[in-house]
Amino acid sequence: MAVKHSERDSSGFGILSHEVKDNVYMMGRSGFIYTAPWIDTRDTRPPSAAVLLSVGEGRFTVSAGGQEWRGRAILVPPFVPRSLLAANVPLVCFHVMPASPHYDALNGLAKGRISLLDRGQFGHLEQELEALFRGGLPACEAEEVYQEVLRVPFRHMPVPPRVDPRAGRLRTLLEAQPEVSLAQLAEQLGVSYFWASRVISDVFGMSLRDYKAWRKLQRVFELLHSDRSITEIAHAAGFTDSAHLSRTYQRWFGQPPSYSRNRRYVRILRCW
Repeated sequence: MAVKHSERDSSGFGILSHEVKDNVYMMGRSGFIYTAPWIDTRDTRPPSAAVLLSVGEGRFTVSAGGQEWRGRAILVPPFVPRSLLAANVPLVCFHVMPASPHYDALNGLAKGRISLLDRGQFGHLEQELEALFRGGLPACEAEEVYQEVLRVPFRHMPVPPRVDPRAGRLRTLLEAQPEVSLAQLAEQLGVSYFWASRVISDVFGMSLRDYKAWRKLQRVFELLHSDRSITEIAHAAGFTDSAHLSRTYQRWFGQPPSYSRNRRYVRILRCW
């Protein structure tokens, strides 16, 4: 069963889905694990920080800003425009979303830069990574592997400085008032407009506008694997229409939402 050419050409995913499906291990609002035997995406800008690991000896390439990083383990900060080429290279991608308690620290560790990691540091997880790639790891174990992979870089890289103590208050306000303006945030925090803008960027690695867009996509994640149509999901999440949703989703993740929810190509496993 081959992928339709339109989906293959537009997404860069699914080339080998007739042999091995993609897998998505969903970790609730905190993030997800995505596995695929073939990924070729151009100019995406995901909101997630990510640790990308190959299974086996194959190497993959991340390109950004005219530079290339080629290896078997790469740390990528959120909102970095980049391309990813893993042609016939089994890949397991650990994505950490802004709602995760690990997001601030991982974003700080990356310091806005793509970094090659020592793949050997993850050697104790080889069997689990292979099982994840094959879609055969139980959900409870997938959660444990997810947490362990996110701990590994901190054992071998300088620990980032502590986040501004007012960051917690900022998160609380944004959670309670998703449509709040930057001026309103500054007033409620008792700080300047400039500081409010800066701390949002420091904490989340994104602007307030991007944060609001991510909140919409978070709602999309919750509904994408339901029986609702793409149009219904777009309206429920606050997008203008399905085309608006599809453009945003494609720009962030390199594949259309129709591919992500297609069970012929993608296996969904919930880990909560």
